[in-house]
Amino acid sequence: MRVPTKPQTLWLTLILLAGVPRIAGAFTLPNAFGDAYVYIRDIGTMSTKLSAGTFGLNDLYGFWLPLYQFIGALINVFVSNGFYTGKLVSAIFGMGACLLVYSITLRLTSDRTAALAGFALIALNPLHIFYSASAMTDIPHSFFVLAALGLVLKRSWVWAAVFAALAGLTRVESWMFIALIPAIQILKERRISVTCLIILLLPPLFWFYISWKATGNWLACFESRQEYHDWLLGMNPALASFSLSGVLRDLATLMISTDIAVLIAALIAGWWIVKRFAQEKTIGAANNPGADDTRKTLPPVVFFFSFLAFLLGAYLTHQAPIIFPRYGLILFSLGIPILVWTCLKLREDHPGLKQRVLLAVIVICVFDASIQLAGAVGTLNQISAQRAAADYLRDHFPANSTGRIFSDEATVQVLSGIPFDKFVSSSDAPRDREGFLKYLKEKNVEYVVFIDRWDSTPAKIFPELKNGAGNELMRPVLHTRARFLRTDIRVYGVRPR
Repeated sequence: MRVPTKPQTLWLTLILLAGVPRIAGAFTLPNAFGDAYVYIRDIGTMSTKLSAGTFGLNDLYGFWLPLYQFIGALINVFVSNGFYTGKLVSAIFGMGACLLVYSITLRLTSDRTAALAGFALIALNPLHIFYSASAMTDIPHSFFVLAALGLVLKRSWVWAAVFAALAGLTRVESWMFIALIPAIQILKERRISVTCLIILLLPPLFWFYISWKATGNWLACFESRQEYHDWLLGMNPALASFSLSGVLRDLATLMISTDIAVLIAALIAGWWIVKRFAQEKTIGAANNPGADDTRKTLPPVVFFFSFLAFLLGAYLTHQAPIIFPRYGLILFSLGIPILVWTCLKLREDHPGLKQRVLLAVIVICVFDASIQLAGAVGTLNQISAQRAAADYLRDHFPANSTGRIFSDEATVQVLSGIPFDKFVSSSDAPRDREGFLKYLKEKNVEYVVFIDRWDSTPAKIFPELKNGAGNELMRPVLHTRARFLRTDIRVYGVRPR
């Protein structure tokens, strides 16, 4: 394939290659995770208030930091479709992230062919495309982080701080830039920009103010998140401790979503930088021929390992008890320029390894992408089964009903569009048969969404429901399933008593 030589043609080609699959995915692919529907709801609520002129600072307060939802709400004022607006915003940020990976790789390597290879790796990545089509913060956040990294490489510290602050208004882990960017500036220039530091402090200060203004408690958001976290661990005791199978599953998820080749390259680059700094202390930077390379490669490596350390720290302290595939996307995006640079460096230092290194990288990346693609297909099948159950409930549960639905399948709740206060679950239900039957009557439960899961009360006390037989209280009305990522959902109608 011939690479365009004109800058305008090249950038237009890159925009199309990155943008077409992501924007098409925004219209055709489902959201990859149930949280997306909560973001969509928040976008709709904010945009309604913006249109009516009743929007205030208190409306920014919520379970998550507000920037992504606010951007979506501003656009949705003119579009009036929060579902697709949220997905399109993410898709556009995903396209931008691909372009930034190309730009950062080009700056790091000064090799356009290598930069195009890095661009292709992220632009065609199944997991990145899938989450770029989902109304969630993972992709917009990675865009802001990549923009901050690119500006750090240019030593444009104030603008780097601006984009780091935008990242810090999207996800809380980017508050670590308060220490990270000044530390890199000290290493590169032996100074700190006060303006830069003030900008980096704004996101947490702003969020504490919003929390205080909305609730009277500046830590209200974190306290509510901790309450949810405690409830989650209480309902799922297995998540509160480590098991060999669980740890291996989570580590495999992290490695595949980060990309094994990217992770290995980052470790090699990190070791090489530590080695160079040790040499500088011994012989001085002036006598160290690799000093310039060390300075140039330092920011992406620091960014990469800072986010990796944050994720592993959250996992080891059970603040993130499960590692989802989307968690590795920020590491994958940050690591691609490191991977390309490391390959070129190995080729330069060991010319005999050129072909073997290239072949190994291609094989590993294709292997990872294949697993990601299979996982995405499995997720689509899983969501299809959940959607079928949700659609049945939406069509058969009257909007004005005084009854409720019992469900331990959260995604079905979200997909149905039925208000959350119409649902009850095992979290507050009795654990014995008689008590549970009494509970269903008191709550006027009309439907039970049954899943065979260890933490679901119906699965424990009504084994006959696993085979769809029903019983004296419940009659089967729907069975939907997916064989790959196995999902089996049965909906039962509750007989009047």
